[in-house]
Amino acid sequence: MNRNTLTIAAVLIVAGCATTPDCRQETGFEAGLADQPANTSCENEDYLEAHRIGSALEQMYREREQLQSGQADLDAAARARLRVLERDIPELETLARMQGLLPASPSPDNGS
Repeated sequence: MNRNTLTIAAVLIVAGCATTPDCRQETGFEAGLADQPANTSCENEDYLEAHRIGSALEQMYREREQLQSGQADLDAAARARLRVLERDIPELETLARMQGLLPASPSPDNGS
């Protein structure tokens, strides 16, 4: 009888662990960067903020790629938008690095 109870308890614990959502910051960032929606079970602010950063970066990367693919035909407004993206993307990447969501950027080789 005790063996059956222990087996059932172990199965329930494993099942409970399998359904627990991963609400780490890194997971939220990766989901946003992959253009996936935030996990609705994850309500902590760190996860949601990381998801917003990842999502914003993904949108900026996509927009920059679209603008760069037609760079020869860009009007003045599109060229200005591309310059803004070229400035804003590294700033947002720096924020992500400061929060540990992206690896540190390699230091520039100073020729030493």
